[in-house]
Amino acid sequence: MSGDLESLATLDSESVRPELAELDKLAVPELVALMAAESARASDAVGRAVPNIAAAVELVTGRLSSGGRLIYVGAGTAGRLGVLDAAEAGPTFDVPEGTVLAVLAGGGDAVVRPSEGAEDDENGARGELERLGCSAADAVVGISASGRTPFVLGAIAYARSVGAGTVGIAGNAGSALARAAEIGVELLVGGEVIAGSTRLNAGTAQKITLNIISSATMVQLGKTYGNLMIDVRATNEKLRDRASRIVAAASGASPAKARAALEASGWRPKVATLVVSHGLDPEEAADLLASWGGRLRPAMEAAEHAGSPNAGAQTRTDPTPGRSRPSGGPGGTRRLGVSAFLLGGRLVPGDIGVCDGEIATLGLPPGRGGIAVGGLVDLQVNGYAGVDALTDSPEELLAMGESLARDGVLAYQPTLISSDLDRMREAADRFAGLGAGRGLGARVLGVHLEGPFLAPRRAGTHPVDRLRAPDLEIARSLLSSGAVTMVTLAPELTGALELVRMLVGLGTVVSFGHSAANAEEARRGFDAGGRAVTHLYNAMEPMSARAPGLAGAGLTDGRVVVQLIADGVHVAPDLLRLALAAAPGRWNLVSDATTASGLGNGEVTLGEVEAVAEAGVVRRADGTIAGSAARLLDGVRHVAGLGVELGTVLAAASERPGALLGKQAGRLAVGFPADVVVLNEALELDEVLIGGRPVLRG
Repeated sequence: MSGDLESLATLDSESVRPELAELDKLAVPELVALMAAESARASDAVGRAVPNIAAAVELVTGRLSSGGRLIYVGAGTAGRLGVLDAAEAGPTFDVPEGTVLAVLAGGGDAVVRPSEGAEDDENGARGELERLGCSAADAVVGISASGRTPFVLGAIAYARSVGAGTVGIAGNAGSALARAAEIGVELLVGGEVIAGSTRLNAGTAQKITLNIISSATMVQLGKTYGNLMIDVRATNEKLRDRASRIVAAASGASPAKARAALEASGWRPKVATLVVSHGLDPEEAADLLASWGGRLRPAMEAAEHAGSPNAGAQTRTDPTPGRSRPSGGPGGTRRLGVSAFLLGGRLVPGDIGVCDGEIATLGLPPGRGGIAVGGLVDLQVNGYAGVDALTDSPEELLAMGESLARDGVLAYQPTLISSDLDRMREAADRFAGLGAGRGLGARVLGVHLEGPFLAPRRAGTHPVDRLRAPDLEIARSLLSSGAVTMVTLAPELTGALELVRMLVGLGTVVSFGHSAANAEEARRGFDAGGRAVTHLYNAMEPMSARAPGLAGAGLTDGRVVVQLIADGVHVAPDLLRLALAAAPGRWNLVSDATTASGLGNGEVTLGEVEAVAEAGVVRRADGTIAGSAARLLDGVRHVAGLGVELGTVLAAASERPGALLGKQAGRLAVGFPADVVVLNEALELDEVLIGGRPVLRG
């Protein structure tokens, strides 16, 4: 126990701030002003965690849209905040009772009567989750300021054992909770105004985050119309007045007419909005709403379209045999005709509506077949279809983006291997100069510098004479274009940790690779801010019984994303299975594509390196593997062929890579650009859309 107490004392959330040593001497106005100013730490911490909070929203949305539940678990203040958010979900969004729940250490009495000892029971939440029938259909969100509360850690362990989606919300970096959960959200507010009183800034940050998770999820589920709380339960006079004003705002009718429609519709705001907007009777309105999965916007568009003179011509026959896909629709909305779509790492039954180049609706009644994904996202593209990322012209780079898009990659990170420094800088400048000039090609998310700060012993195909020792000035020069989003380096090199901290401070994602690091050196790198491992297993020390190396450290650190080349050449199937089992939710697929990808056999250019592609393998003359000849979709098929759940595989090549960079890419959400890839049952491309415009049709 004493060891636990000592570790608790090292947490940022428990730290004592010397500058506040005379807090108790402040006059009341000064004290209040200080606390008010300090509260900004909470909102700032939430802002820094946006990418992971967004991933949590996608996970929760996926579970709830498939009939699952959101279950908060916590102790003390954190647990009470979960209880509060769960209690507010029903009346605010009219979700069925039992959809959003909370498990509090000490039970319901602990809401008003503290039961602090209950948080130490690691098995305390298991029985409650078992009683609730927690399963793979559910999302479990653990909340703990310290990130080490046994009650919460036990809940997450049990939830993962039954396949539930898990999120860990903690107030300290590198927390056990963030490592244990599928998605970790760390809200780093630092030391409190009153040392150790995590009900202050830490609690405020948790409250904001829970509000965002539940509210954003409900928006995704169609529980709002615009920003109107259209599913409010009108159970008292105040709420009936609010419902009347909401229906009036949604329909343009007067409050009196809105109230009359609500009374006629049994106080169902969505039904009432259709009644007062389009003259439907309540039963017709309810049926129309049900046909659109309870989503008001497409139902309103359908009602509008039904009254237009051109209501008859809505569909055409798609060239794909056996499928009929509407090309028109209510209010100009086109349904894709798919039977499922990827959301939060899960395949959700239903169709998608596209209007004016954006995703208009999710969760329409399923079409006849196919899976929609928000575009594949490839974070390691050295070249493609005859074009090299390091050496070729802007016009050729745009052509490369078009080739990627035709193969389903709608966003990518061009990768520049170690080369002449001026050449690397000029290549980054070329990508920065492309700007928004995307056309019907893949979007450039930013540039990945794979080098030059790499270990000569693990250089792989990188020219050893182009490698450099970590140098802050060289790094600043290479980043001068403003286009660099990721840097791969070797953490064991002298000066590497200082460079990692500088890059992280500039908002650049740091990944470790081409490294001879041992596990301890890798862990120091992760503690400094490294967030990923570049092409796991390749160009690093092999794992052994007493030397796990960079690969072992990355697989066992819950903060770290491991990236895998699944082309059937770079990594053996058993090692792929090992990575997927050891790092659930933390592995991404990359292609490591070269000029040979999409073309086949022949000569390959990889920056300054010359190689040959033969039988799907790219090698230098000395036999060293030099990138891949495969496409990202080939990797998806390869991993799916190992028996991995398809939603998980697709997320590793779309949603999760975008989340690593904190970019809006690879995701489907209402209001997002309609960048969509449709796959058939064989995981072949059926259709590709960019901004709703067809790039490819099968």
